[in-house]
Amino acid sequence: MSPADLAVDAGRCWLDLDRLQQADVALADGLILLDPALERTCSVVLAYRAEAALARHDLTAAAADARDALDTARGTQATRCIDLVNSTLSKLAPHRTHPAVASLYDAAR
Repeated sequence: MSPADLAVDAGRCWLDLDRLQQADVALADGLILLDPALERTCSVVLAYRAEAALARHDLTAAAADARDALDTARGTQATRCIDLVNSTLSKLAPHRTHPAVASLYDAAR
C-alpha cells in the first residue's frame, strides 16, 4: 500500500470511530499524497471528507466536498464512486434547504 492509501484508510477508520479531527487530518494527508491521476480514489476521499464535514455539522464544507466528489466520479464513470457519492447525497438530504446543499442537489440532477 502506498502512503496515500494508508492515510485514506486510516481516515475512513477514524471516521467510522467518530474521531472526526483525526479523520480530517488523515484524509487531508491522503489527498496531498495521492497521485492526481488516481481520480477514482480522489472521488472516494472527497466523499469521505464530505461525510466527515457532515458529522461536524459543517454543511458548506460537506456540500463542497460532495460536489467535488460528484464531478470527479462523473468524470471517471466508475460505478463504485458514483454509488458512494449518491450515498453521501442521501445523507445530506435532510439539509436540502441549506443553500450549499440545495446547490449541490441542483448540480446532481
